[in-house]
Amino acid sequence: MEIPTYKEEPFEWYREMRKNSPVYREGNMIHIFKYNTISKILSDHQNFSSQFRDLLGEEMAAMLNEKTTPSILLLDPPLHTTLRGLVGSAFTPRSIELFEPRIREIARMLAHAIVEKENSDIVSDLSYQLPIRVISEMLGVPESDSEIFRDWSDKLATSLGRGPDIETQYDMADYFYKKIDRNSKGNNLISRLSTVEMDGRKLSDKEIAGFAILLLVAGNETTTNLITNAILSLYDHPEIYNEMRKTPSLIPGVVEETLRYRSPVQSTRRYSKIDTEIEGEEILKNDILALYLGSANRDEEAFEDGESFNPYRKEKRHMAFGQGIHFCLGAPLARLEARIALEEFSKAVPGFEIEKPSPDDRIDSDIMYGFRKLNLKVNRS
Repeated sequence: MEIPTYKEEPFEWYREMRKNSPVYREGNMIHIFKYNTISKILSDHQNFSSQFRDLLGEEMAAMLNEKTTPSILLLDPPLHTTLRGLVGSAFTPRSIELFEPRIREIARMLAHAIVEKENSDIVSDLSYQLPIRVISEMLGVPESDSEIFRDWSDKLATSLGRGPDIETQYDMADYFYKKIDRNSKGNNLISRLSTVEMDGRKLSDKEIAGFAILLLVAGNETTTNLITNAILSLYDHPEIYNEMRKTPSLIPGVVEETLRYRSPVQSTRRYSKIDTEIEGEEILKNDILALYLGSANRDEEAFEDGESFNPYRKEKRHMAFGQGIHFCLGAPLARLEARIALEEFSKAVPGFEIEKPSPDDRIDSDIMYGFRKLNLKVNRS
């Protein structure tokens, strides 16, 4: 039997690779599929770096650095530690919790609109709308700009792993530069980033723009995919959806299992700063390591019956938000939005059918996993 490609169906491909080629070389790219191996690499930032601009030619690096500094995802300590501390002091769990009533208000409105329409695209009508509205309000930018945000976000998500989209990054940086106000008394995130200070250090305009871009893309794309993937997984398991409607306390388990089972981020990259060996494969300095989080999250050695969707499972140590110093800063917001979206959706929608998506309906990305559209019909009884 011919094994599907990543594009056709990544999870069957992962299973085959874990079994027969858990580490393999393709040019200067090393593909890695097992949980424990990936965990060790993500925990060793001294030898496996995220700072990819160091590998770019001077001209390309200069073009990127003209408008923004690298996002904290693409930095190593000590600068990563400094920027994460500054950003974290503005983007606190408390500031996220304060948004819960507004998130619920938006989610409830969107869920009821889906019921009224009866036939909808769950991506456009819920999964995208909720996080883009929330992140826009958190950043302090008008909802009227949401469509241009979506265009920018889609372009950058598509470019991940394929090289920088400089034009889009320039456009986004110019947009956020205009929002920076060093004398602001506002409580939106751009205002807090503009005024936050730690040990006499403030964020530069480039650093603020870099984080705003990261938050827009990562906070939007990953949460959109998480909500979509959760609803698709529940459609595949109607008994779980029915139980979830009766027992809402199951919803956090559904969110965690979706993160593991259909991870919104399927892979991440590092490069080796040293000559070394990984599971018998020679690794050369500057080799790129493709770490398949979506495969690790189904690894039979880490998760019992890992190919099954089971929100009751006790093992919660998935890598959907990464691991180590780059663990996703926005994880609490993504979890909160997904939980509330499923709560309001399940209250409003007694049952539903989904038109089976094709591989072409998936977003065009080597890193993100989700769908450009997912047609849903509400069953009213």
